[in-house]
Amino acid sequence: MRLLICEDEEDILNGLAKGLRKLNYYVDTAMDGEEALSLYFESEYDLIILDLNMPKLDGLEVLKTIREDNAESKVIILSARDTLNDKVLGLDLGANDYLVKPFHFRELEARIRVLLRNNYSTNDDTIRIESQDITLYLSKKQVQKGGEIISLTPKEYSIFEYLCINKGNLISTGELLKHNIDMNANDASTVIKVHIAAIRKKLGSDVIKTNRGMGYIIND
Repeated sequence: MRLLICEDEEDILNGLAKGLRKLNYYVDTAMDGEEALSLYFESEYDLIILDLNMPKLDGLEVLKTIREDNAESKVIILSARDTLNDKVLGLDLGANDYLVKPFHFRELEARIRVLLRNNYSTNDDTIRIESQDITLYLSKKQVQKGGEIISLTPKEYSIFEYLCINKGNLISTGELLKHNIDMNANDASTVIKVHIAAIRKKLGSDVIKTNRGMGYIIND
């Protein structure tokens, strides 16, 4: 899953990015409102973490622009503005959630997980591929095959998770690139193929099907 963090306090920004990357999320960062919107329009994000007090363009203006472009984008406001009016205004302008600083990272991660789970229409913490005896645990970011934990690299896990969440749907290489590969990756489509091959080696050659020229699919 790909996240965009918009935060002008460098220590908080770096801490969030580091923590979320350890949880196998792909993270882009912006330190002002203009950069945030530039990144938003360059790529496709599963969720945006948005501070309100940012230079060049206030977070609320960023939120308004995002909502005008896409009513379905998932946005969590992360702000020191803690009055009831601030919260109501942010939610009325289209934020999906509002978390006040200071905050606990585990709470933010839980809120992200809930919004992303809702985004892909599953209320369960696990996704099963019965024919392969594979279970994916969303909250733990863990994959088991036959009850044994299988170690995937962060990129392998992210690709596999996205395909599992969209199980039964054909996912194009372009969509996988948008959600799982760093924007500056060189020859990213080849990178996808390499990671798919590695996943198959670890989980079984039949777990991910290829539709040549169209994309990839996980069936059950």
